[in-house]
Amino acid sequence: MKPITTACAVLLALALALPAAASADMTGLWEADFMGNRVECHLEQRGNFLYGVAYVFTRSGDRNTYHLAGMVDHGRIRAQHGSGNYFEGALQNADTAAGTFYFKDGPSVPMQAKRTAKGRTAPGGLEWPAGFPPAN
Repeated sequence: MKPITTACAVLLALALALPAAASADMTGLWEADFMGNRVECHLEQRGNFLYGVAYVFTRSGDRNTYHLAGMVDHGRIRAQHGSGNYFEGALQNADTAAGTFYFKDGPSVPMQAKRTAKGRTAPGGLEWPAGFPPAN
């Protein structure tokens, strides 16, 4: 499994910060250094639901793209990539999140992300998957 996949969960996440409140809005651009790779994660939040796209820029200059979905609940964050790798952490303040990135079949790695821009940052906005978040 590529270490790059790990970065996706990270940014979701990347990615992510605000005081421990369910109403905290994590929408924005989150950045992190993950295992020597630069990660940019564009997140949008609707209620407690998160959706995002993470770009992992490798040391060799490649760019890998990962889509993630997750939840924010009272400052706690959990975001997952379709591969099964995921990030769990907490908002430290309005623009910092810290936690652990878990590989589906491997080790876990501590991770921290900082928000570098607020609001919708993906060009044209993110196209959320049909049915996500679920209707009330």
